[in-house]
Amino acid sequence: MSDSNKSQKKLFMNASWLFGGKTASGIFSGIQTVIIARMLGVSDYGLLSLVLAYIAVLNMFFDLKVWETATKYIGTYWETGEHDKTRSMIKLSYILDVGSGVVAFVIAILSAKLISTYILHSPEAYVFIWIYSISLFVDTANSTSDAILRVFDRFKNIAFINSFQKFFRLLVVVALLYSGLGIKGVLYGFILASFVGFSIRMWVVMKTLKHNDLQGWLSADIRLIRDQWKGIAWFLGNTSFIATLKTGNERYLGILILGYFAGKDAVAFYKIASSVASVVNRVVDPIYEAIYPELVKFASSNAIEDFKNMIKRTTKSIVLIIIPIGVIIIIFAEPIISVLFGKDYVPATNALRILAAAVLIVRFTFWINPALLSMGRPGLRTVLGVISTFIYLILMFLLVPGYSYIGAAFAFLGYSIVRSSLAFKFFHDALKK
Repeated sequence: MSDSNKSQKKLFMNASWLFGGKTASGIFSGIQTVIIARMLGVSDYGLLSLVLAYIAVLNMFFDLKVWETATKYIGTYWETGEHDKTRSMIKLSYILDVGSGVVAFVIAILSAKLISTYILHSPEAYVFIWIYSISLFVDTANSTSDAILRVFDRFKNIAFINSFQKFFRLLVVVALLYSGLGIKGVLYGFILASFVGFSIRMWVVMKTLKHNDLQGWLSADIRLIRDQWKGIAWFLGNTSFIATLKTGNERYLGILILGYFAGKDAVAFYKIASSVASVVNRVVDPIYEAIYPELVKFASSNAIEDFKNMIKRTTKSIVLIIIPIGVIIIIFAEPIISVLFGKDYVPATNALRILAAAVLIVRFTFWINPALLSMGRPGLRTVLGVISTFIYLILMFLLVPGYSYIGAAFAFLGYSIVRSSLAFKFFHDALKK
């Protein structure tokens, strides 16, 4: 069996574990979204979405998104047998993760009142921001932990941890909502579940590192990799900048722009439409996570044909799955929203149809990020992100003031078309070099 076929088999095995975990997580999250939306109502659900979006923007803006860099360099050092450097890279990754989380937390506390008054238009929302900012300490550290588990093929563990965390969160959130705590109850449930997930994840990571004789990383000397600090910094700088650009997408800064111009109700309708349309992502995301380490190996050995074949085969398999799902969502958009969330959210129907089409388009090129990173072309990915995000934000400012959440949906559709078109061109140019 060729290396390409072996890796393809391994890819789909790992992706199957992730898909199973994400499917379970998606079910728990979906039930949670339905319950929260119904119990809070349109206005409070919109406010909650704005608070979550603001903390997510801070997290994306200050978080260095170490996992891609950690996967690249921990995987490379491990494959070449440089175990001391592997330990050093693990330590450096955790330092960067935790440090960025502290910075984001401080900014969240200091800016809460201003954001509540002038952006969210809800002066009381600063309390919710203060509560949820605690999660910034926890969630950033998970980035390196998941990178380690990916490098050592612990996809089964990742699937279990994520699904259990979402299940636990569902139970806690529902209990706190029924106790009458409202938005605070939801946020308390999120934070508690984050701590539980973090604790389990770190326990599994410690076992994994011990099994591979990599214990002692906490006392490792990061100067061992100083000869590659420049390369690491360049790689991390590009991936971090891309993470910052992601604050400009429809889930984060896009939500804040919509809330600023159109209010909490418009945010609620858009979030409901987005949550249903993102079902397609439950299929694609596991493949994205599983394919990156395999592409790194092919790129490291200069096996270009195997590299291209893996992308082609994987894309064909994905398309056969996501198109039927997208078509069903588009056709049955109204009954889906009405049955799940109630008639108060039916105005989100057309936005759902537009977003479903947009998600299908952008997911055809899901492979562009891991492909460019594994080829050592993070700068090219940055250019792609800058252009597509810039166009998205322009469309948001042009369309949202006049067309509210429908305008926001069309803005994301425009972003999807531009990004997917550029992805093919950039990938072709990278292959030639």
